[in-house]
Amino acid sequence: MTFEELKDKALSLPLEPGVYLMQDKSGQIIYVGKAVNLKNRVRSYFRETYHTPKVAAMISHIHDFDILLCETN
Repeated sequence: MTFEELKDKALSLPLEPGVYLMQDKSGQIIYVGKAVNLKNRVRSYFRETYHTPKVAAMISHIHDFDILLCETN
């Protein structure tokens, strides 16, 4: 997926808690994260803003992502 496609996909995520799995071009999971609000958290990766060098390097390898919704207390 292109950066714009990833951005659009992130905008369609629910405002619910869950886990997100970032994948590289080969489909290998390169990062697993958790969020109280999936839409806001995942979307933050695809904003035109400053990211630390470590996060920027990870973002440059993201080709797709999946989510798992979770319940929380």
